[in-house]
Amino acid sequence: MQISKARRRPFMRSLGTLGLAAALALSGCDSSAKPEAVNMDNYREMYANPFPSLEEEWEDYGNGDPYVLRHDGRYYLYVSTKDHRTGIKAWVSDNLIDWTYAGMVTEDPVSTGAYAPEVNYWNGWFYLYTSPAGQGHYVFRSESPTGPFERITDNVGMSIDGSVFIDDDGSWLFTHAGSSGIVGVPMNGPADFGVGVTLPGVYLGHWTEGSMIIKRGGTYFLTYTGNHVFSKGYRIHYAIAHDSPLGPYTAPSNNPLVISTTDDFYGLGHSSTVMGPDLDSYYLVYHNLIGRSQEGPPVRRMNIDRLVFNGDKMEVLGPTNYAHPVPKGPDFAGRLNEGAPDSSVWEQVASSDKTMIVSKVSTEQIYTAEYNLTPFTAPVDMLFAYEDELHYGFVALDPQHNLVSIGRVEAGHRSTLATSELPEDMDWTKLHTIRVERGEEQLRIYVDGLLKLDESAEASGFGPGKIGYQYAQGEPGLSYTAFSNVASGSSDFETVKPLPGSIEAVHYLSGENRGFSVREPSATSQWRRSDGTTITLAEDGSYAATLSHKGDWLRYAVNVSETGKYALDLTVRAAEQPSSIQVQVDDRKAGTYTVDSRHFSEGESWAKIRAGTLELEQGLHTITVQLNSGQLEWKTMDVERIDDQPFKHERLLEQAGAEDVHGTWLETGDGYIGAQDGDVKMYGGSHLWTDYRIRTTVTLGDDPAGQAGVLFRVSHESEFRDQVSDSLMGYFLAVSATKLELYKHQYDSELLHSVKTSFPAGEPVRLQIEAIGDSIRVYVQDETEPVMTFRDAAAFLQGRVGIRSVHAEQIKLGDIDVESVKTK
Repeated sequence: MQISKARRRPFMRSLGTLGLAAALALSGCDSSAKPEAVNMDNYREMYANPFPSLEEEWEDYGNGDPYVLRHDGRYYLYVSTKDHRTGIKAWVSDNLIDWTYAGMVTEDPVSTGAYAPEVNYWNGWFYLYTSPAGQGHYVFRSESPTGPFERITDNVGMSIDGSVFIDDDGSWLFTHAGSSGIVGVPMNGPADFGVGVTLPGVYLGHWTEGSMIIKRGGTYFLTYTGNHVFSKGYRIHYAIAHDSPLGPYTAPSNNPLVISTTDDFYGLGHSSTVMGPDLDSYYLVYHNLIGRSQEGPPVRRMNIDRLVFNGDKMEVLGPTNYAHPVPKGPDFAGRLNEGAPDSSVWEQVASSDKTMIVSKVSTEQIYTAEYNLTPFTAPVDMLFAYEDELHYGFVALDPQHNLVSIGRVEAGHRSTLATSELPEDMDWTKLHTIRVERGEEQLRIYVDGLLKLDESAEASGFGPGKIGYQYAQGEPGLSYTAFSNVASGSSDFETVKPLPGSIEAVHYLSGENRGFSVREPSATSQWRRSDGTTITLAEDGSYAATLSHKGDWLRYAVNVSETGKYALDLTVRAAEQPSSIQVQVDDRKAGTYTVDSRHFSEGESWAKIRAGTLELEQGLHTITVQLNSGQLEWKTMDVERIDDQPFKHERLLEQAGAEDVHGTWLETGDGYIGAQDGDVKMYGGSHLWTDYRIRTTVTLGDDPAGQAGVLFRVSHESEFRDQVSDSLMGYFLAVSATKLELYKHQYDSELLHSVKTSFPAGEPVRLQIEAIGDSIRVYVQDETEPVMTFRDAAAFLQGRVGIRSVHAEQIKLGDIDVESVKTK
């Protein structure tokens, strides 16, 4: 044998199908097979963010910094304690939606004002980490997730928001907030801390906090939060690493991961990530801000939104604050620690030399199974792919030798395929979790969340079957046992995508003639290979889908937040020839669109193209993208709410309200001058505006300094005394003494283009900016040719307009005239 070290519910309601067609007739589809209906029954039960007040939550405070632990098939919620109050509260749920108060888990005086408590389970003990009032960290321990927790350390120091990650090799890492980003501290066990180092690539240019690491598919995903906790622009980012949880990390381009600054939903941050009830999905738990407490600061409310993954890319389906389908549960689940096995659920076979308990239902070909048990000292098998007593697969635990093995029984003959060592200090008198993940390509075995065996699913040959246990010596303590017919992230395909929002092309529904149809199946796809769709790995580590032949189509389940007009934006491979697609919403043709990225074919690999608009009704639907001509290689489809009615506004900023003015401005008879000692902004217009033309003037003095200019296509703008200066997403055309500079802001700043200028002192100079599609053109005075032209392959395509002054002296800006530009 070769041994390796490798490896509650007051707000829930049924919305029905909301107009979803029982069968979807795809008109114009060249495929001879009739498209199948999409059953939406699993999506009818709804919940909505933010969650209502929880029983016994901290009065006049809410649920800040929520952390959710999943253990033995249940969820446990811990939140920050209000300043000057003592103790830490917890709630319990079976489904992530209905929460019951579980009481105080500790009332140690040290827990006064306990910030961001986090609980991890390891080897029979629950370890709680918190930073009371931000004054260092303490570690507590309990044998129950609901306590009582007893303090096992003195103050171990370090800044706020401690979080623990345990890697597959059993190594521990503690992360916390630091003055220059997130700090990683290697650990020699649950309460033994080493020397911390700042993680490279994890800093938001300002205070950065609320970190957490998960590992998936060999990639480390680190989430973290930036800006002041009371800023509307409090937001969540993520970064990835491949080599080590210590980094180095890179931040993918789809950041911020979570942000909203609208008056009814803002200040989103401090998240935790937890596996969903279906054993495969992941959810992001975070808080938002609302109103003001009696003491002044906003009250905090909890939110839960779905995470999806595409290779190295992580995406939040949201943030949502409207009715959305509840998290899906497992296809089978039972608890074997509540008396004799339920005969309607389990079959029990006992003989003179062994006991066998198996489920009465079988998995499908792809599945994830979870077993929670206390082995004690005797060997025990976790069964899967069970056909009968003579044919099944097993995961064997050998407590005496600290080994885990995978094998099969064929015609009664037992063989072991692979074995891995387990940590020497495993306490087998405590509850442990075994997880079998049978994906399309890999068969993975996890022990207490650590990946210990990773085998080729094709080579292993394990298919559908029942799950259960087998033991011959002693009697193990058996608990929550379940399976779902999803694995390795395949639940991401079926989950409903909220709109407005972004849809990954490769996350189409499962099933030929249900989720996809291709004329000529591909034999070389790099993901979802059995579908025959063409999927390739892109340069950023995410996957792209290609529609190659007329009539090929992909279908997605969506949830539209409100009825209205939406823009359809596709991120596509820059191509030599345009393509034509038809989009269908349920059984109706919504439109035909030309996708033309030829102007980016030489300079960029990928480009975001606004293909056109479509009308959508509130509720659950399917959207199908079908190829009419050409070839379409695409990564994402963004569907955004817009207002494309013609408009024309003169002196727009005269209409600005108090909430639109960020900082101090001096209004003159013919313009605005920003405070010299600040970075000030003023906004007007609608976030739903798309293509438009802006006209204004700029007047320079004899000795101008700093920058001032025009903001356009702005969204998610935030104003707070203590936040990053570029707290907005959009463009800034900056005027200085000698230059015109075009910046792109995404809660940071990127200089896109610059041209030298020489404007006469004391004379108003006319500026005109055209933002049409992915093209930005700037004109000076009455010149017919632009002085600046820029095409942005990852363009912001809609948003407000405004002005900005950055520590400027002797630079006056005129009011703004803006009018829509109609395009095809």
